[in-house]
Amino acid sequence: MKKFFIAVTVFLVILVGVIIYGASQSGKIIRDAVLHYAPSATGTAVSLDTVKVAFLGGDAGLRNLIVGNPKGFKSDYAFKIGNIAVKIDMNSLLGDVIHIEEVRIEGADLIYEIGTKGNNISKIQKNIEAYTKKIGLDTSESDTEARFIIDNIYITGTKVKLSSDLLGGKGAGLTLPDIHLKNIGTEDKAATAGEVGATIFGAVNRGLSKVVSKDMMNKAVKGVTDKIGNIFK
Repeated sequence: MKKFFIAVTVFLVILVGVIIYGASQSGKIIRDAVLHYAPSATGTAVSLDTVKVAFLGGDAGLRNLIVGNPKGFKSDYAFKIGNIAVKIDMNSLLGDVIHIEEVRIEGADLIYEIGTKGNNISKIQKNIEAYTKKIGLDTSESDTEARFIIDNIYITGTKVKLSSDLLGGKGAGLTLPDIHLKNIGTEDKAATAGEVGATIFGAVNRGLSKVVSKDMMNKAVKGVTDKIGNIFK
């Protein structure tokens, strides 16, 4: 009997060790996946410091994510985020569809660069859509790619710097209205990572277009309206 309890204790110690190791490795796996796939999808350089996962609680945190600009844009980056918090339904990790209860993107710094060829955020959105289509993830026939159902995405406190060659190199400090996206993906048609990314960038671009247009009108920037008429289309 004593040997039995010793065996059970050893098994529990090993099990706890596996859980802890799995949690620590999950962060590394997520980070490696982001750095491997994100640049191809966004068409930009991407860097990410760390990803930490609390396996038992279902919480994940991404620190210092920086997404660069597509070719042809000159600002230092498109945006950088100090922290992204994610709440995951851990039971869903055993299935084909990952259920994410909440994503919070807080205090991002974004450089919105506009020019005669469009804006950088819209370009990244289009790059993601093109990448998704290219590798066949825009159809329901692909069953090898992870798919997601996301209840809520909150994007708050985003600081925006306007950069434009149309303004003679002048910039303006703006604030992006808070964004709340709900119910991305369904049981019948879960979303791919590319679709999630395109949805987020689409919402950001729409918010930016409203703020930037209003700012330009208020400042009566002469000669710009005709040039940027098609930027937000």
